[in-house]
Amino acid sequence: MNNSCNEKFSYERISTTSNGPRIRLIELFPGSSDQIIECKMILSFLEEPWAYEALSYTWSSSGKIWIPNSPTPIICDNKHLDIPKSLETALCHLRNPQESRIIWADAICINQQDDDEKTHQVRLMRDIYRRARMVIIWLGPESISGPGELALDLVPHLAAASKEPTPVVEQLHQSADIRQLMQLGSQVLKSHGMPHHGNTGYTVYRAFFDLLERPWFTRTWIVQEAVMASKAVLLCGTKSVPWIDFLDAFAYSIKQPSLMNILTPETLAYALGLLSACRAVQGGPGQRLLDLLLQHRQCGASDSRDKVFALCGLANDTGSNRLDVKPDYRRNKVEVYTDVAKSILLRSGDLDLLSVPRHSTASTVIDLPSWAPDWSLPQKQTSFSARDISGNRLFQFKATRDTKADPKFSVDDTLLSVKGMFIDQVISVGSLHETDTESMFLTKIPKEQIIINNWERVSGARSWAPYLNGEKMVDVFWQTLIGGCAPTEYNELRDQFLDINRTIKRFRMLHYMGLQNYRKTYLAASWVMLANSGMSDAFHMRFSSPLTGGYATRIFATRMAMAVTQRRIVKTRKGYVGLAAGDTAVDDSVALVQGGQVPLVLRKVDYHWQLVGDTYVHGIMNGEAFDENKCEMIWIV
Repeated sequence: MNNSCNEKFSYERISTTSNGPRIRLIELFPGSSDQIIECKMILSFLEEPWAYEALSYTWSSSGKIWIPNSPTPIICDNKHLDIPKSLETALCHLRNPQESRIIWADAICINQQDDDEKTHQVRLMRDIYRRARMVIIWLGPESISGPGELALDLVPHLAAASKEPTPVVEQLHQSADIRQLMQLGSQVLKSHGMPHHGNTGYTVYRAFFDLLERPWFTRTWIVQEAVMASKAVLLCGTKSVPWIDFLDAFAYSIKQPSLMNILTPETLAYALGLLSACRAVQGGPGQRLLDLLLQHRQCGASDSRDKVFALCGLANDTGSNRLDVKPDYRRNKVEVYTDVAKSILLRSGDLDLLSVPRHSTASTVIDLPSWAPDWSLPQKQTSFSARDISGNRLFQFKATRDTKADPKFSVDDTLLSVKGMFIDQVISVGSLHETDTESMFLTKIPKEQIIINNWERVSGARSWAPYLNGEKMVDVFWQTLIGGCAPTEYNELRDQFLDINRTIKRFRMLHYMGLQNYRKTYLAASWVMLANSGMSDAFHMRFSSPLTGGYATRIFATRMAMAVTQRRIVKTRKGYVGLAAGDTAVDDSVALVQGGQVPLVLRKVDYHWQLVGDTYVHGIMNGEAFDENKCEMIWIV
């Protein structure tokens, strides 16, 4: 760096004129790979900007990426400017040896030290990415630990396969025949002169799914950046593919269950959330802010306020006369989370926000009311009021019938007032069903079996005595495991549970013998049990055993996995059985609140109540226990 570049770059304030808001762009000067990045700052009107490319990338290092997270100097307007190392690496790859490129990159084009400017410019980011002639999604350099070039070479093959007539594609997936998929992988291997016999096609799919492990997919901001792009390209090192092709390829590949063991649940959740957001905007009216916050809660952000700000531009219920939620970096985290919670409660017409999974014991946000979710924390529990990308509820409940919510707040916004009635008190809680992190199937079984045994005991699932509504306790138990079911699907799901229950009974024998305390013996015995299940499946031609893929019980297993994670079985004083939030404890109360779809668990704190979470309680989910005349004012801190 020459002497003229020792002076530190300083930003000039961006003023809004009668021609509308202005943004900064950079002209990235040409250069060779060993030269320092040089650029020039350009002021442009957003409504009539220069033709520019917008960069989508990750600021910091995490996961499998190798780029160090440290400031790196570049030259901007002949002055010294420090930028994230990851951005400098991206610019080095984007730099043309012969001619300049006009680029928008947030770390350079927004003064990150000026909260007023950040507030103003971040509110424009939806339009910045939408107006860009191209959005460049930078995943980082080519993989240093695997065949990354194979991954992007597979994309056009999968994208083309996804455009086959629907019946052809569905027949392939439903038959669980992966031969065609393996052939696609083999074609890519062959083009690279690599072995392509047998199951070596998996090598390509592993490389493809490894791309999803890149930190870019875990960022909250990338959702808006990718969704709003009118045209985008995915760039990894020097290789690139159209973003739309990558989405089609991913959507196609995840329909094949045989490939899903390659992906971790966390990675799959990130990628599915992004795919869903893209599909929702492209094919419909979009999603509510609350649904976006829930869907992308696992994503990260260096500033926890961005967990909300990054999604505001995508929501279909923000803007004038709607939710009063806009990025404002002048407000602290407690104020931002409280403001968004209050706005959603007042404008949404429902109490879905109170069903947002929370983890009060882990929250680090001091003074945040219990009714305002802490969005900085990832949470893998599913809300019983959650919706899909089309806005349809995942669980169909009307615990307070068709009553309307009427939330009110104290002057200082610390207390929430709702009308409701108390149903019962918790007297027994089961073990917490924690997120499964085991990679080997057989090692998951003992943990799962211990929880199931405990939950059967707490709920009285094997009791001959009938439930409060006259149902058999075993039927109450399986319905609670999946968060209830509609009458039209009752028989099918009950049959699937009975199939699963046969396997459960086999493994219960191992626990009666105490073999779970002897790992090697337990695993060997488990293989025998699984083989026995497999032979039984073959005899009955019904593949319910984990060894045979469990296709016949897949619907029940999927529903159960969604419902039980980070929850525990509870029993109340009157005998109700429920599936409650993980923080639920003995002596907590179950309440029905006007306008709420599901019951809530509340904990007495002096003269007020603390919100613990939502709960499924069998037998009261469709208004059976609700009486509006018994409602009283409940103050939640």
